[in-house]
Amino acid sequence: MTAPMTMAEWSSARAPVDSLTAEDRELADALRTADGGRVLVDERHDSVWVTTRSWIGVVRFPSFELNIVPKLASSNVAVAQMLAYASGIGALRRLKAPRELETVGDDLLELIIWLFADASERIVSDGLLSDYVGREDSLHVLRGRLRLLDQVQRQYGRVDPLEVAFDEFETDISENRILAAALSTIRSVVRWPDLQRRVRRLHSILDEATDITGADPLRELEDLVYTRRNAHYEGAHVLARLLLRRLAVRDLLGRGTTNSFAFLLDMNELFEAFVARLVAEAFEPRGIRVHSQRRDPSIIIDESTGGRYAAIIPDLMLEVRRGASTIRLPIDSKYKLYDQRKLNEGDVYQTFFYAFAYASDRRSGRPARAVILYPRAGDGEDTALRIDTSQGRQSARISAFGVDIDAALDAVNGGALKLGSVPAVAKLAQVFAQVVADEEVTWLAS
Repeated sequence: MTAPMTMAEWSSARAPVDSLTAEDRELADALRTADGGRVLVDERHDSVWVTTRSWIGVVRFPSFELNIVPKLASSNVAVAQMLAYASGIGALRRLKAPRELETVGDDLLELIIWLFADASERIVSDGLLSDYVGREDSLHVLRGRLRLLDQVQRQYGRVDPLEVAFDEFETDISENRILAAALSTIRSVVRWPDLQRRVRRLHSILDEATDITGADPLRELEDLVYTRRNAHYEGAHVLARLLLRRLAVRDLLGRGTTNSFAFLLDMNELFEAFVARLVAEAFEPRGIRVHSQRRDPSIIIDESTGGRYAAIIPDLMLEVRRGASTIRLPIDSKYKLYDQRKLNEGDVYQTFFYAFAYASDRRSGRPARAVILYPRAGDGEDTALRIDTSQGRQSARISAFGVDIDAALDAVNGGALKLGSVPAVAKLAQVFAQVVADEEVTWLAS
């Protein structure tokens, strides 16, 4: 195989092969049709060209390997840290985690597997969770209760063996099967020797504690309810879900003897999740509610029927009660290069719509407000737009702030997040203070 091909997201380049094999084409077709096209691979007369979108990660074709790196985050290490923070697994808050991540390298899949192995090791070291599991068996002694119908049908006229049902206190439960399934999935794709040893050791432990034959870990993840008893599994399960979903196509895409697969993350979704946690951690301790992706069906009404016509879903919403009124500020997260070009008109119209939809009647004399947050490296110019009526009165304003991802990660890793630690968050607080119209905004300085 040729040396790995590295590309940035939203770019196009010639592949290091002149043609594709049948297995290459199978994987390329799957990538083209998934989610509207994660990666486009086109065969031309005497060359192969690759076009990337917002998906980053690694694609191992039988003929070549493609690494897609982020354009708006400094490295795959930063992406892994974003994922750890957005997932709430707490890896950034442990003293050695960022330094240890650097030692893994810049392969996104290896970084995600490292985070998952780290979270799984902490669960194993604390002791795997056990629970009572209902079992049915044929035994020579009565245990639990006798299954009379099965006894008659299977052992008619006999008193030995007995068809019984009983509860067994064991580790073969959903929480552990999910980890075991993910470890089984990643064993064949991890490359870094130290990480290989960690994954194999963890897999041997979980494989002995569970039986994943016929299990559907993704379905079990959907059905699992987290309580105080199993909450420490949630972070590892978030990463397990990611690995299982992204690598579940490996067998389909690698039917031959080659080990071909794709592991890709959508930076649009990751940036939205990262910003949502960043804003929530900054504002919620100060008594401000932060809603993420809250569906609101009450805004657009069909006048002919009086019924709801469509729902709107702002990415984020800041909300606070002032007397009998509820004051809100809608926020849209856009993973776009807005530090290098103008705001997209569609994004502008959508954000102005949110501003009008959630304007407070209590402050009807003030313009409606909304905010756009987008990624940016370092400092840059912010954007402020407004709508004036034909009489010259300001009716709505939107502000667009760039979030420096690396600086935000540094602030997060530093401990309790302060509003002033991340400039974009501080600017968001200032806008919200104007919407609330607090004359003494003491929470701005905290």
